[in-house]
Order: sequence, then structure tokens, then C-alpha cells
Amino acid sequence: MKGFVLIDKPKGISSFDVVYKVRKATGVKKVGHSGTLDPLATGLLLVAVGEGTKLLEFLIGCDKEYEVVAHFGFVSDTYDAEGSLTKIDDQKKCSIGDVEPLLMSFLGEISQVPPKYSALKINGKPAYELARSGKDVEMKARAVFVEKFEVTSFKWPLVTFRVKCSAGTYIRSLVHDLGALLGCGAYVQELRRTVVGDFSVENALSVEDFSKNPEGGLIPLESIVANFYRLNLSDEDYSGLRDGRILNKKVEHDGVIMAFYKDVLVGVLEMVSEGVKYKKVIH
Repeated sequence: MKGFVLIDKPKGISSFDVVYKVRKATGVKKVGHSGTLDPLATGLLLVAVGEGTKLLEFLIGCDKEYEVVAHFGFVSDTYDAEGSLTKIDDQKKCSIGDVEPLLMSFLGEISQVPPKYSALKINGKPAYELARSGKDVEMKARAVFVEKFEVTSFKWPLVTFRVKCSAGTYIRSLVHDLGALLGCGAYVQELRRTVVGDFSVENALSVEDFSKNPEGGLIPLESIVANFYRLNLSDEDYSGLRDGRILNKKVEHDGVIMAFYKDVLVGVLEMVSEGVKYKKVIH
């Protein structure tokens, strides 16, 4: 069994919990996902099964879209509702006219400091483990790209935003930093991931529904890579690559190359000086 399943993760379970449930439903040991969602968050999780796990590295960098409800007037040590809250200014009243102009400063490439309660590794250990043990955690700023940051609902102190951003962007940090700019603080009350690359949560299944019919819920690998560059192999090409040879063929493409043989995905190719060769073989 191989393929991908789009899961609509519920609140309160981890991304690993979803992987465990998919593994149990399919009976396949090799299962992984394309990007962690915090237990507080809901929404789209791309889960790979079997040979599909070989494609994860090419999907992890996809852009993502979120819907987030920010609560203003407080800050949280985790930047979300699961942390310890501190009141900053819950009496401040802001209008949409106060908030929207500030969103422009978060668009494009920005330098962002991730939350210390995150899975990012510091000297080999997740930052959240160090933070929970009381150790001083210094998070380094890194470049991320925010394409869209817009208000969709305004009911102060609760404001809902839609965000489209690059992989690696922390929505919790966006909200925290916006609260700091307004001078009243803010934290994430609700977070939902709606889009990953070309895939929407509208087409996702609950874990329970997938478990009832795993075969029927799997998306073929060919569909997952439909928008990648495709190279159709001849019988000779296929045999040569399978035997470990380099395919002496000029390909006018610098990115990921998906190799198809008789309309079946058989591997991922990489460019070398003499031509192309297998980077990943799909069985």
C-alpha cells in the first residue's frame, strides 16, 4: 500500500498521533507527514504511506495557508492559548483601522524569531524541551516570506486573519509580534491550516473516516506530483536507470524531475554533468 492521505487533524492530538493512527489503519510501518501541526491547531496534514514517504522532502517546502484567531490584550509564554497568560492591556480598544496598516510591515521577506516553545532543535534538542526544563533558550531570527496577512473578521479583542506564507513561518510569532506593535499583546487562540501547496483541507478526511476505508482514502503518488516537472521514460531509458546508469539526456529544467514509465511514477531524477540519474527510486 502506497500513496498519500489528506487528513483534517482535530484539536488536541499531535501530528505524531495522526501518523500512528494512519499506520495502524493501513498496517504499513513507513508513514510520515509533510509538516507538523501543534496539538492546539487543526487542519490539513499531508500524510505519506509506504513509498510515498520518499516524496516528503519535496513537499515540506510548499507554501501554506492558515486561518488564525488572535486574542489581544494578553501575551502567552508559548504564544498560544496553551501557555501561561500575562495581561498587558486588556482595556485597550483598537479598530480595524488601527490593525490593518500594521499588517503591511509583515509582508514579503521578513526576519522572524520563532517561539521558544517550538520543535526547532538547539544543540540537538527540541527548544520546547529546554524551555520546559527552565533553561534559558535563545531563538535566532530567520528569514521567512509572508505573501498574505489580512483581516477576515474583527470582533475586538478577537480578530481573525488569513495568512499565506512560506514553509517555516510561525503564525504564533506573527500574532505575538503584531500584539507587540499595537502595544497590548496578543496570542493565538485558534489556528487552522487550510492549504499546503496545491492541496486544500476541503478535500481532507477525518482520521476516523480514513480508518474505515484506508484503500479508498489514499491518493495515488501520480496525482500528488501532477504539478511537478515530468519526464516520460522509454523502455531503454527505464532499463538503463534501473541498472544504475546515468541517462545521457538533456533536460531543460533545474528543479525536481519526476520520472514516469508507462504513466506510473517510478522515481525522482537529479541532474548530473553527464545527464540525469535516480535520486529516489519508487517501487
